[in-house]
Amino acid sequence: MDGFSLVEMLITVSIIGILAAIALPQYFSQVQKTRQNETAASLSQLQVTIAAFVDEMGLLPESWADLNKITPLMTISGPAVQEDFEWITLASATCGKTAKREANGELNCYEAYVKENDQLYTLEARSKNPRASTYNVVACLDLRNGSSDLRKGTHNAVASVADLQCVRNGQ
Repeated sequence: MDGFSLVEMLITVSIIGILAAIALPQYFSQVQKTRQNETAASLSQLQVTIAAFVDEMGLLPESWADLNKITPLMTISGPAVQEDFEWITLASATCGKTAKREANGELNCYEAYVKENDQLYTLEARSKNPRASTYNVVACLDLRNGSSDLRKGTHNAVASVADLQCVRNGQ
């Protein structure tokens, strides 16, 4: 007898379906963790850049344009030159309109912002992909005592600024 029977084909297709149902969510999770790690590296670089700006200029940075004087932070449209610390879209290998796998490549992007209060900088980054909302990154830098911290959200829970070790009480 040549070929496979209908029952054999159904069993094979069922097994492949079950394996795909298990593997695809794990693959998505791993891809998001990779993008999150890239964003965490960017926030770590920002912490260093803020400290370097204060050391070099003797002033507190007040905008992305200030930090750009020390080290350019790349966005999808070039260096960050905004005159504030509002949300910017961070550049990455898979972010942008030319991403091939998704119709809207911006779903692969992370956006970040910085807030300063009494020499305490808090940095936040979030995914533009609503399915990856828990894979955020938060960080802080306290210029009074030099402490810093960085936390990443997990599949189960977002990272919170309140959990950072350098955030002072009441801020």
